[in-house]
Amino acid sequence: MAFFPISGVEISLLFPLFLGFTVGIVGGFIGVGGGYMVTPALIIFGIPAHLAVGTDIAHISGKSIIATIRHRQLGNVDIRLGLIMVISTMMGVELGVQLINYFKGTGLTDIVVLVASLIILLSIGIYTQIETRKSKKILDKMKKNGKALPREVISSSFSKRIQKIEISPMIQLKTSRIRISFWIVFIVGFGTGILAGFFGVGGGFIRVPALIYLVGTPTLIAVGTDLFEIIISAGYGTIRHGMSGNVDIMMALTMLIGATLGAQIGAVATSYVRGPSVRLVLSWSILLALFGATLNLAYILTEKSIILLGIASKIMVITQMFILIGMILGLVVMAILSRRGYKIPRFIEAMIVK
Repeated sequence: MAFFPISGVEISLLFPLFLGFTVGIVGGFIGVGGGYMVTPALIIFGIPAHLAVGTDIAHISGKSIIATIRHRQLGNVDIRLGLIMVISTMMGVELGVQLINYFKGTGLTDIVVLVASLIILLSIGIYTQIETRKSKKILDKMKKNGKALPREVISSSFSKRIQKIEISPMIQLKTSRIRISFWIVFIVGFGTGILAGFFGVGGGFIRVPALIYLVGTPTLIAVGTDLFEIIISAGYGTIRHGMSGNVDIMMALTMLIGATLGAQIGAVATSYVRGPSVRLVLSWSILLALFGATLNLAYILTEKSIILLGIASKIMVITQMFILIGMILGLVVMAILSRRGYKIPRFIEAMIVK
């Protein structure tokens, strides 16, 4: 057991190490900081909400550096797109920090953070799940007809319509292979920046889908570019939360130790799959986090009188980590077996890169 004086809690060191490692794998694979999983987890285990938010965003900024380096080596980072988003994202982060500080003074932080996250998680999780299933059907049909399978397939055509909006200045993004209005990118950055500051996340759980479905960035490039952008936005958020006394630095460093290895594993895993596989794991990560946050909200609203709700929420935090890691490593194992000539389940063949 270890005592963290800033948070005022005594917990096993294995908890923050495990949390950092598992979220590192998941974040490196789907391109998110993982705050929508970590912040509720920290709250559940007794960390005050404002410290959970600030500590998580500090851990995210360090982890994203490691994951971005690996994704850059894989060619998954659009530097120009990331830099354009930085300014608007930081503006959003500032507003988000001001909001969390306001609610910290009202004593309603836990409930406000959880309710708001539930609404956003539900919307994005359901949409991504439906779109990914449609994309998989397209891949399965192509495979059945003997066609070569592309690395990326997106069933939604909304980004194509967005790209046709001619509002100057228009920008050309060579790495992402798209042409789009500067203001679309600006709005995406600003909106996700607010989330980064308010929820203590890098904003990736909404920015990655936004980059894919609104901007039109290929999935793997959206993953790497988001992690690159998180370095700056989360770094800025860490400074602002640190100035507000919202960071438990020892807790953040402990999580970062585990994340150092996990983030590299997750990033390398993307080289074994197609775009829809990444989005599938992203959608399940959001829906699982939604279920865990719902349990925790119910526990808080019942004034923590129903002990089983508290126990169930803690179990769900750990369970979702194992499920997501199992999905990611399962895809990698299937890809490796397929490359070596072994037969794998037919339903998964179109989702991996042989």
